[in-house]
Amino acid sequence: MTELTTPRVDLFTGIHKAIRAGLCDLTVRAGATDWSDPAERAELGTCWDAMVELLHSHTEHEDKYIFRLLDGHEAALALPEDDHRDLDDLLADLQERFIALRTEADPAAGLAWYRDLSRYVGSTLHHLHEEETAVMAAIWQVCTDEQLVACREQFLAATPAPVTRTSIRWLLPALDRPARLAWLSGLAAAPAAIRGAVADVAQQVLAREEVEQARVALRLS
Repeated sequence: MTELTTPRVDLFTGIHKAIRAGLCDLTVRAGATDWSDPAERAELGTCWDAMVELLHSHTEHEDKYIFRLLDGHEAALALPEDDHRDLDDLLADLQERFIALRTEADPAAGLAWYRDLSRYVGSTLHHLHEEETAVMAAIWQVCTDEQLVACREQFLAATPAPVTRTSIRWLLPALDRPARLAWLSGLAAAPAAIRGAVADVAQQVLAREEVEQARVALRLS
């Protein structure tokens, strides 16, 4: 007889799926942007600003809350915090160059920016994999699920509302259906205003049948 086990609380995979989805969409948008068109540059800039805000917030939460769960443990010696600094430097360079691209029609510079964005995304994807596998496994060795839930509540409470909206926008379509419905069901006891706001986002990013499933999970239908 196969023993059934309850999955551990995972602090990385869900939000990382959202980040992967957002970064991939941003990269495709950047590659398709006509850098001589001010309207297209402005549209890309809106997507870029939201993603940068999410990335900064996520890195801060990992450094301030999640990685601290390993303080005092041997596994802390292998934490990828230096990776954060390297990725922050790459992101800062992209941000500085994009300031000029917003106002100047420079297709050559735009193409170079797009290529370096792709390089940044590739490095980030490798980093996310290491956190989901090595870092989360180490945390599971030393923390209870109660501690992980408390940690998650701390960094969620510290998340600015615009970042939360961006996260949900990418999270809902990025999750597999069982995980999405489980996440939405976890909000069923939230105030009606919060559930309604999440349902509004679902309306924008999910297929029609998935929207109805989301409303049922949120106890709005």
